[in-house]
Amino acid sequence: MRTPYSSSIKIFTVLIMTAISFFSHAQDNTSFELEEHIIYYNVFNSEMITPEVARAHNLLRAKDRVYVNIALVKKTGGNGIAATISGQHRNLIQQKFELKFIEIKEPTATYYLAPIRFNNEEILHIDIQVETLDKADAGKFTITKKLYRE
Repeated sequence: MRTPYSSSIKIFTVLIMTAISFFSHAQDNTSFELEEHIIYYNVFNSEMITPEVARAHNLLRAKDRVYVNIALVKKTGGNGIAATISGQHRNLIQQKFELKFIEIKEPTATYYLAPIRFNNEEILHIDIQVETLDKADAGKFTITKKLYRE
């Protein structure tokens, strides 16, 4: 039996995959390799999330908000797995703001979203730290992005 919640998960997954595909053409890089894992990431406007999906996952939609999306997968293949994700974002005058990641678990994948509020045409440096739950693999990287209100 289908529930509204299961439909919202499928819609949300399609949205995230579409955003990854769309932004892969707009960014030079959308992944970071560790020894045994690959971290896939993107930054997308919160208004790309439908109101129904936003309500189901308690996500805020606004013109001045984006989400950082992080997924960790094994190089040998498979779907997104659970990890320890942390980070911060910095503006051009080096003000720092901690990222609060929300874990999204689906039957076949786990990924993490962190909201960021921004000013129009603001350049942000987003510092991400990822560690596997067994602490066997870890890494840090920075995403630099100029954000626009749509």
